[in-house]
Amino acid sequence: MTHSQNLTLTLVALLILVVIGAISFRNHFAEKPSIKPHRLPWMIIALGCIATAFMVLVHLANLVGIKTGRM
Repeated sequence: MTHSQNLTLTLVALLILVVIGAISFRNHFAEKPSIKPHRLPWMIIALGCIATAFMVLVHLANLVGIKTGRM
């Protein structure tokens, strides 16, 4: 893959993670009409999206030339 393809793919992944994270937060804090025994753990999904988005953001910084490692 070329540099521009990597950059585009990284930006798309970051956008998707932010959207899924926002939807998960909204669903977690939405008013619950009744207690259902099999609800999705929206907060875990949202926190997973935030953690993954941070890793993708670090990868994006590496793609644009910012060194984030110990070198």
